Amino acid sequence: MKKYFSIPADFKLDTIDQLHELNETYNDSKVIETYGQATSVPLVNSGRVTDTLPKVDLKDLEKYVMYLRRKGMQFNYTLNPACMGNAEFTKEGTKELIRFLRTLNGIGVEALTLTSPQLIELVQATNLGFKIKASAICEITSPSKSLFYKNKNIDRIVVDPDITRDFDTLRRVCKVFGSGVEVIVNNVCYKNCTYKMFHYNHEAHCTPQNTSQLVRDFYLCRCSMQKANDFKNSIKLNWIRPEDLIYYVNTGISYFKIQGRQNILHGDIIKTLKHYFSEDFDGNLFDLITIFAPYNSFQPYVDNKKLDGFVKMFYDKPDFCKDICHSCGYCESYAKKSMNSNEVKELNEKALRFFGEMDTYTKMVNRYLEEDV
Repeated sequence: MKKYFSIPADFKLDTIDQLHELNETYNDSKVIETYGQATSVPLVNSGRVTDTLPKVDLKDLEKYVMYLRRKGMQFNYTLNPACMGNAEFTKEGTKELIRFLRTLNGIGVEALTLTSPQLIELVQATNLGFKIKASAICEITSPSKSLFYKNKNIDRIVVDPDITRDFDTLRRVCKVFGSGVEVIVNNVCYKNCTYKMFHYNHEAHCTPQNTSQLVRDFYLCRCSMQKANDFKNSIKLNWIRPEDLIYYVNTGISYFKIQGRQNILHGDIIKTLKHYFSEDFDGNLFDLITIFAPYNSFQPYVDNKKLDGFVKMFYDKPDFCKDICHSCGYCESYAKKSMNSNEVKELNEKALRFFGEMDTYTKMVNRYLEEDV
């Protein structure tokens, strides 16, 4: 079975040439699309903080999309905020969305990544022929949720990363939805993170227009501290190694997404793809997860090759993981095998101190508590 990849766009034409060369070189793996958004437009809300994305206007986008299509790939526009502040239900908001969709169609965009059912209905009502992918932000975790999107005639769904190692659920989702199931291979989030949906909402509103927002690092700090709170947490993140793609292919999945729109300008997407295409990587798993972009100073060295066999247990025994980590020890055993425990504990202590000190929310609250508010 062929493997099809969706990757973040850096909006550079020479990268498209390199992607085309990769597609010509490998028979069983292909990049079928890049994804991203324009940042110099009225509607910039999406699943990422706008300030971290490549700066792109509509002219840049049109040139990029046309060249990408000539090389046999398509562009998927990410219009996927978790929240639009109910602007989508106002007269002006609806008109603005329709105008924007017609603009995207006019410059050659053929596919969209969407979140809200309302926006899906609006896009389909325009009859512009967009292919639609349901975002991971939709939190598709079950066959019944996937059936909802199938009945909406959605082309592809990105499943919630929290079910990445739940192969029984993945099999049932594939059985219900069909061939258009996509998984994220380099998700860096904590499994079953309590902050996740709130973080998504925060990102949706964290735009340059939101000038009254004083704190933008609340979830960055909380998520980073949560991951640094336990030695084994790096192993529990929802990543997929290149060597383990075979388990997903055998489950019925042929679409794979590499995330990292916020890292794409500082990373090496071609190098990352080569490892996933060849299904082999010898090095620090975190380099691969972050597409070889600088992430922060507290990422441990996780020896990827020493994780051989880790995912097989989840694949062979669907009911293996009970999510009762304190009485299991499986992830911890691989953490000890693939990492230097003393180095990681020292890094975690530094991370907890650093993010605790930079926490602007706590500083703001303490300052206002001292005032007569």
